[in-house]
Amino acid sequence: MKLTLLAGALLVLPGWSQDPAKAPEETCCALQQAVLDGRWWLRLRYRVEYVDQEPFEREAWASTLRTVLGYETAAWHGMSALVEFENVTAIGNELYDSGINGMSQYPKVIDPEGSEVNQVHFKYAPCEALNVKLGRQVLIYDNHRFVGDVGWRQNQQTFDAATLTWQQIEQLDVSYAFVDNVNRVFGDDSPDGDHRMASHLVNAGYDFSGVGRLVAYAYLLDYDTVDANSTDTYGARFAGSPDLGAVDLLYSAEYAAQVDAGDNPNDVDQDYVLGELGVRVSGWTLKTGYEVLGGSGDTGDAFQTPLATLHSFNGWADKFLVTPNEGLKDAYLSAGGKAGDFDFQIAWHDFRSDADSLHYGTELDAIAAWNVAKAFTVGLKLARYDAEDLATDTTKAWLWVGYAP
Repeated sequence: MKLTLLAGALLVLPGWSQDPAKAPEETCCALQQAVLDGRWWLRLRYRVEYVDQEPFEREAWASTLRTVLGYETAAWHGMSALVEFENVTAIGNELYDSGINGMSQYPKVIDPEGSEVNQVHFKYAPCEALNVKLGRQVLIYDNHRFVGDVGWRQNQQTFDAATLTWQQIEQLDVSYAFVDNVNRVFGDDSPDGDHRMASHLVNAGYDFSGVGRLVAYAYLLDYDTVDANSTDTYGARFAGSPDLGAVDLLYSAEYAAQVDAGDNPNDVDQDYVLGELGVRVSGWTLKTGYEVLGGSGDTGDAFQTPLATLHSFNGWADKFLVTPNEGLKDAYLSAGGKAGDFDFQIAWHDFRSDADSLHYGTELDAIAAWNVAKAFTVGLKLARYDAEDLATDTTKAWLWVGYAP
């Protein structure tokens, strides 16, 4: 249905009409050249993920290969098309619970086997200021906190959406998306693999030269499949990294308010607050931050971000993919940098509740990545969550090799 509507729209786009006597031949040649001038890509990532989690007696070992093959045409009258396929294959025995393989005696590692069309969309860009896309695509806003692609998992999150971005003024950009479905990391064979919705996402940013970027947003989520995720969120974010000579100062501040919407059975009225401060010297960064996702303790009354790249926040052990009813306060400190072809980062988190004075636990994370060559990366990543009032002690480790030219 979407492609049929698009085809009808293309007939009236500027530049489509030509001299009737010349149109068939010239159109055929131009389309053929757009196809021939297109680009192909192949990306591979082999990864082993290890999980030791209480109270499981067995440890999970997930050995998986992600393969991505894609093609995009060159532009013709501002129009182009893209298609991308994705496959996730388990290498060796599946000694982990992927969510669909029935191996519930092991801890979960949500990297299920499967093949799918990861992206397929048409793009119309009549000028540099305007870009319109229709179809399955990647959506990322700001730092992934509210909308992201969950690129860490082997099955990437994509969106069936119509999107528009506009940047008529150099420092100002505006984005709008109507989202019909979210293709989640759980895969097509999982009941949680698709979340149907009719959601509107609006994001506008203005760059203050040398100072930072101010963003205002409204994410109006109306789910068909998970009513409890239906919320309206309004917020603003300011982040910058001014150059002070030998030192770069890093700062960010963000506030958002969230209320229930659509058919949400819960009463939601919560806030989100973030503050970060850090410095960068000679490529090395030290940063501290405090993030609050509000919660009252009542069922469902907690600030949620279901479209986010959640693995990037609140610790890599993934204990807070859903905010507890009591909310979450995350105080953290991180340090990292680059030495030659190696990148390093270490972070420590202290997790507490927003209501009821609970101390959920603490977590230590570390990562080292080696850029072996232009297209090859080898990495090692660790996470250790020590539980007190929430979840259980968990140790995770990842070793991967990636090819992405």
